[in-house]
Amino acid sequence: MTSKIANTIATKPWVAFFKSVLWLSWLSWLLCADLATAADDQAWQRGQALYRNGWNGQAACIRCHGSLGEGREEGGLRAPAIAGRSDRLPILRAMLEGVGSNGQVLHPLMPRYQFDAASLDDLLAYLNVIGKDTPGVSESVLRIGVMLPPTAYGTAIQAGLNTAFDQVVYGRQLQLLINPPPGEVLVEVANLQATHKTDLSNNTNNARYTTNAGSGTPVIGPLPLPGTVNFSDTVSPGSFHLLASMREQARALLTQVALDYPGGKAAQQIKLIYGADYDAGHDPALQLLLAELREQAGLLHQSLREQVWPARPARKSIQGEVVIFLGSATHLPDLLEAGGNGLIYASAIHLGPASLRLTPAQAGRLRLLLPWRTRSSSFDLATAYGDAAYASGLVLVEALKRCGRQLGRADLLQQLENLRDFPVPDFGKISFRPDLHHGSHAGQLLAVDVYHGVFRVLRTWQ
Repeated sequence: MTSKIANTIATKPWVAFFKSVLWLSWLSWLLCADLATAADDQAWQRGQALYRNGWNGQAACIRCHGSLGEGREEGGLRAPAIAGRSDRLPILRAMLEGVGSNGQVLHPLMPRYQFDAASLDDLLAYLNVIGKDTPGVSESVLRIGVMLPPTAYGTAIQAGLNTAFDQVVYGRQLQLLINPPPGEVLVEVANLQATHKTDLSNNTNNARYTTNAGSGTPVIGPLPLPGTVNFSDTVSPGSFHLLASMREQARALLTQVALDYPGGKAAQQIKLIYGADYDAGHDPALQLLLAELREQAGLLHQSLREQVWPARPARKSIQGEVVIFLGSATHLPDLLEAGGNGLIYASAIHLGPASLRLTPAQAGRLRLLLPWRTRSSSFDLATAYGDAAYASGLVLVEALKRCGRQLGRADLLQQLENLRDFPVPDFGKISFRPDLHHGSHAGQLLAVDVYHGVFRVLRTWQ
């Protein structure tokens, strides 16, 4: 009986109308909540300007109470901590009348402000959030995070960052935290990230070392995990890459073929191969990259034949052709066994350390692109990663110096986007723009020396 009554009521028109009203009310509440949040954000941002700059020429709060509202002692006087203070009446009496919460008259160095009501509300809004946009920052320490695996690459990256951070910036010591939990650092730097397939069998938990875009923490100079294949150049708003984009790397390989075979027959017979684990029809980044390479090949008067590399190719299928290989190390042995004696151009990141495990004859056919410059003419891949991490650290330090003592994430991102032609020793010049977060266009073409387990630089460009 109860079920029948419920079904009867549910079919009444007024029930449907009531549900519609509830639905519209809920949507209106969401809209109002969004508008309220936006208004709150504008209020504390106005309050931040008052806190840092003062009001109508009166002294700025930051001078005595610190950049995080933590309070400080100077000249024998102690300015109290005011971060998180949102009790209106005591703050109002202190600022307007110079009277403390205990009823005593405050020191004459405490200005008697002439805030209007709206400005006071803005300042209180900022005091309620002060420090929350600058985690990892104290008066004496600035904490910086890096996500690293316990491998030779992680050790080299950590060493490069420690060298770059061996300095004090505006009285703050730079402290590097390895794999920190979210919310404990101002910024992350030189993280190893894996966003696609990988061939490193000893790294099954690569997701642990990806940058956490959802946390809101800026990331400076993220590095691709060796052995990772990723064609995408998508960069999150808070991420600043030092390395050349994947587009630039692939185009550089195609240009390198023309330089190695000027006017020769091989320059017109190029096979572009990408691994079977990628489907150009379902990978927009790869599809765009292939279209650009076709256009570039036409301008260079090259014939570019494309092939998705099968697991077991027919032998002698690439006899006499130059190959640009955009696949992973998984398919490299099959590619080498397929015959031919032409050079194979590939990414040093895509193949990772697998190229050092080849026979001398096989390795002699490889020309690998490293999308950054290193400080030595011969090196192992871990050393190269240490050099890239060192460069990332120097870029971050420069941006911190340009921010000044009053440090916040918004200031840091703005300074990075305004960085132009910043020279990093043995690495090149770094430039960013609001619409360009790939800072370097430098690279090196490498040969593989399996006898000594190193890569040797054949050509460097900026």
